[in-house]
Amino acid sequence: KVEKCEMRVGARSTMAWREGAGGSGGGRMRNRVMASTSTSRPTWTHPCTPLPSLTVRWRGPLPAPRLLRRSDVPKRRGFGGRVRARLDEDRAEAEAEANRVTGPSPPSRSSGEDDLRASLPSFDFSELSGRYQVILGIAIAFVICNMDRVNISVAVIPMAEDYGWTPTQAGLIQSAFFYGYLLAQLPGGWLANKFGGEKVLPFGVFLWSAATFAVPFLAGDVGPLYLSRAAVGLGEGISPPAAVDIIARRVPVNERSRATTFVFGSMHAGTISGLLVAPLLIRVLGWPSVFVAFGAVGVVWCIWFERFFSLNRERLDEDLQAVGAAAGDSSTVGDNGDNGRVPWGAIASSTPMRALTYIHFCNNWAQYSILAWLPTFYKDELGMELHEAAQLALLPALAGIAVSFVAAPLADNLVERGVGVTRVRKLMQSVAFAAPAACMLACLLRGEESPHLVTWLLPLGIGFQAFSLAGLYCNHQDISPKYASILSGATHLVASLPGVFGVPFTGWLLDHTGSWSFSLFVPCLFFYLTGIGVY
Repeated sequence: KVEKCEMRVGARSTMAWREGAGGSGGGRMRNRVMASTSTSRPTWTHPCTPLPSLTVRWRGPLPAPRLLRRSDVPKRRGFGGRVRARLDEDRAEAEAEANRVTGPSPPSRSSGEDDLRASLPSFDFSELSGRYQVILGIAIAFVICNMDRVNISVAVIPMAEDYGWTPTQAGLIQSAFFYGYLLAQLPGGWLANKFGGEKVLPFGVFLWSAATFAVPFLAGDVGPLYLSRAAVGLGEGISPPAAVDIIARRVPVNERSRATTFVFGSMHAGTISGLLVAPLLIRVLGWPSVFVAFGAVGVVWCIWFERFFSLNRERLDEDLQAVGAAAGDSSTVGDNGDNGRVPWGAIASSTPMRALTYIHFCNNWAQYSILAWLPTFYKDELGMELHEAAQLALLPALAGIAVSFVAAPLADNLVERGVGVTRVRKLMQSVAFAAPAACMLACLLRGEESPHLVTWLLPLGIGFQAFSLAGLYCNHQDISPKYASILSGATHLVASLPGVFGVPFTGWLLDHTGSWSFSLFVPCLFFYLTGIGVY
């Protein structure tokens, strides 16, 4: 409600006020124009239009304030406009008189339901910006990615009982994934740079989903089953470079931390979902249902993603052009490197690239080693039951999700405030290594006295590695948006080695030393501390 306002135009001062007692009545505004001493024009009074009381229902966040433009100021009505306004006033007075005599018509049931629906919070995918829709779709793909990665760790127990596998055979079947994952990194980066991540990612999702779907039909022979799990690794291996390529081209630098964290952090949600859903499916429908259901979900995602891009190609291209123009970097605007050769020599000789590769190796050594041996550590060292150890193995993923909600906005806010991008990445990565190292030191010093401290502190430390999503995982786009997919493939290639060699090496140290501290914690501490120094 406007009780009083003043508008100055040239040398005149116009005062306006509301007559009547206020409230929702139909009081009128009147203007009193006072001539200034600097003008000889006469004064006059003019009645303004009524100011009704308005009730506004707003769905979603309030819009950001903006300055008024000239087009926002209403134009003075001509004779025809005054006649139409007079007719509208007469019609409104007639309707008000009819309602006074007969009473207002009762609201229909559908309108009440509409009001209730409008008052509830809602999420409309179609109202999101084009790049946000794409990022959300990629995040869903990575949820499915980790669901298909961890399902074998649960299903292998009843499968080994049915087919009489030895522990060595079961271990080889599970490790087949990493061989395919290792081989796919550089080819995946080159394919994403050549054809675009939007085309390579659906291919990877379809490959790993089809290979997952085929597991029940190949489980009778260890050889084909080994190849199917390697195909799952191939499909999931080309997906991270494709996602990095999409983020580098479609997301501005001040939003990359949130986009990267949201995409790769969704893998934690996939881990939790896979470890929770797979046992339920095995209990109700048997172990083949896990692979059939998870594989079918991935195929459905591929169909949706292709259809989404085909229906929204023009709008997504406009958003892509806007991001590239705002960044002032033509490499983000649909250039997939077709006009030039990949500078492999410059990439191999780049000092920042070599440092980033070592950091990625350090990050994955700790992650793969601890996550692979954590349930066994809980069971053998802390004396927990197997089901308790399996449940506690979910804690690092839950902690990673919680930490990612802090790391990504913090990094982007620092960039928006003018802090250098390189300094922000170093800060995030230092926290990602220093916090887990401190937690492991506390476990080494106080573990024997307080075993419950180790139970919760160790997963919390691994959760702090989610700061890497705003550190090293964003560096590929920062160094070169045009070749980000190739840089990501190169570092992922070396970072996959801990999954192939690091996990068995930890077991070898445990066999020869009998010490969990020396075999599990000491190597991780070495890579954490040297990683901080190199970075």
